[in-house]
Amino acid sequence: MTPYRAEVRQVVDDVLAPHFGSGTPPETLWTTVSGLGWPFVGVPESAGGSGGDLADGAEIAAGVGRHACALPLVRTGLAGWTLARLGRPIDVVRDGVAMAVAGRGRLTVRPASHGWELSGAVPAVSWLPGAPLLVVATVEVDAAPWTAVTLLDADRVRASVAGGADLAGAPRGRLSFDRVSVTDLMLGPADLLRAVADRGAILRAAAIGGALERACMLLTEHVAVRHQFGRPLRAFQSVAHRTADALLERDLALAAVASAIATADGPSVAARSATAAAARAVTARAAGVVAEIAHQLHGAIGITQEHPLHLVTRRLWAWRDEDGSQRHWERRLGSATLRGEDDVALWALTTTGAQL
Repeated sequence: MTPYRAEVRQVVDDVLAPHFGSGTPPETLWTTVSGLGWPFVGVPESAGGSGGDLADGAEIAAGVGRHACALPLVRTGLAGWTLARLGRPIDVVRDGVAMAVAGRGRLTVRPASHGWELSGAVPAVSWLPGAPLLVVATVEVDAAPWTAVTLLDADRVRASVAGGADLAGAPRGRLSFDRVSVTDLMLGPADLLRAVADRGAILRAAAIGGALERACMLLTEHVAVRHQFGRPLRAFQSVAHRTADALLERDLALAAVASAIATADGPSVAARSATAAAARAVTARAAGVVAEIAHQLHGAIGITQEHPLHLVTRRLWAWRDEDGSQRHWERRLGSATLRGEDDVALWALTTTGAQL
């Protein structure tokens, strides 16, 4: 970690540590981070953002995971970045926004006499109902594919949402649109949808990585201070092995996130999509393994309301399936790896991982 990156991490920890588990009302915490410009870190200042790059935004997302905060930070930042790419003002999402990023088959946008019509369903969208919704989908105009983006206000979306909550208690709703009229539709290049999905995957993977760090910290502290038969738990070989398994999963996940960030702004779109999918697949797997081991080694105390472990593991379980399960991202990784690669390049990728 570079000195600059360490400083960013320290600032994030200093701000979020007092709010671990989001005991602070979300509105109060959002006012704090919004005042610091965090939602739009990674969005160019020329577009109204806070500047910085994807790595800076990922560091903040990781901090949200480390401190188990309930904030629509990843979604709002991604929405701002999307609007900036389209040359649109980002202030319309400054107060927080939900986002539905859908490929073909889940949401359709079609021309209508009054503009456009939006139909289809998305099974789980975080921070709905109660927030505006930015929809990113595909549309065909004159037989050519485009990325369609539209912002729907909270009151208009509410009628199309079956409300609920994720495992961490954050709002999550099921979207269902039936020929909803859209008048303000923004069109972008066809590959924008893929770029938005990749960036969202990296930022979510970073948040999961932060939660993995905290879960492993709680785990190693517990097995060090908890004694059984006159010895600390970590002195037992089976406990040491399980602890090592959790730390290995954490380190593999963090390495995958770092690789995705390093590749994101490179010249190869295929490599960007592959590393983004790899980061999400690996962090999704690690979330399940680390949460299982942490609860196993904590025993009954780890499932009590008073213990902080559940604040982290419930977020791991909620976030790992956001925007697709582990299998979804593994399939996406396979598709991204095969897309456009010749046999020589594919063999090099398979044997050395050079492009990842």
